[in-house]
Amino acid sequence: MLEHLQKQETIQAKLKEYTPEQLDQVYLRVFNTDDGEMILKDLSNRCYGSAPTVGERAEGMRDVFVSIVSRLQNTVSKKREDKDEG
Repeated sequence: MLEHLQKQETIQAKLKEYTPEQLDQVYLRVFNTDDGEMILKDLSNRCYGSAPTVGERAEGMRDVFVSIVSRLQNTVSKKREDKDEG
């Protein structure tokens, strides 16, 4: 248990060092794989990704899912814009 808590503290400290752009790239690396796409679909099903929600818990779950998808879409759009400009 202590080892798990120490690992979480290390991850939290590292996370604070990332810029928003670096974190966007991490999200893209994780979810831009076959496994990542499967996880996104599973989250969509579990977190009311495409369905109306009722209740605070369901709305909170949906907000997390929508946040992940929005971050991925924005990152991909930015990469396309950068590529078109370069």
